[in-house]
Amino acid sequence: MNSFYKLPKVLQWVLALFLLVGGFFPALALIELGYEYPIAYLLFFVYLPIGQFSFTPFFTLLGVYRYYSPMLLGYMSSNTQIDLHSGGSFDYLFVMSKYKSGVELRNRLLLFQLEGLKKISQLIEENTIPESVTIVGTSYFFSERTTKKIGFELIDPSLFYRINLFANFLDLVWMYSLSQGKWTIPKVWKAKKVQITGQKLLENKGQLEALYEKLSSKIAA
Repeated sequence: MNSFYKLPKVLQWVLALFLLVGGFFPALALIELGYEYPIAYLLFFVYLPIGQFSFTPFFTLLGVYRYYSPMLLGYMSSNTQIDLHSGGSFDYLFVMSKYKSGVELRNRLLLFQLEGLKKISQLIEENTIPESVTIVGTSYFFSERTTKKIGFELIDPSLFYRINLFANFLDLVWMYSLSQGKWTIPKVWKAKKVQITGQKLLENKGQLEALYEKLSSKIAA
């Protein structure tokens, strides 16, 4: 787990509130500037990575974000739907910074995401999450082959989903570049939405665990 959440709970809240307040100041400055120069609102795309970093621990402590592994979280998870997202810049700082960019970081990231899916399947088996739950995410980090192997269905994302990807473009660029070991522009315009039910995930648990073990062995070697 992110080492931040191993701190005493009171200290977590103090630091989370400090970051939350700090994240609001650039937003307020941007709004003030936008009143006079509307074009300044384009700077929202520059501010968004700052806001994402600043608000992550607060949203996590509130339960808005639920982590299934150090680098896989669900946004507003419910018994109806789990909207999966890869960990953001806050998680990269505390979890991924110790790994070398390129193959090592990419493999670790994939391992954490598979670990998160294993955790979800475990919660379904324990009846903490119903089998009827719909699990959605993006094919951005998974290859199409891997996605299909563990039972996910590829579907075209909604307009809102595409807008959300482009709004987070700056964060996606540096995260993807780290995973590739070089400056790389991710093809977010080609990203697909992936979807699977809890029941289907359990049916493919064998393939998921086999893929996890194979990657774990590769990393250990």
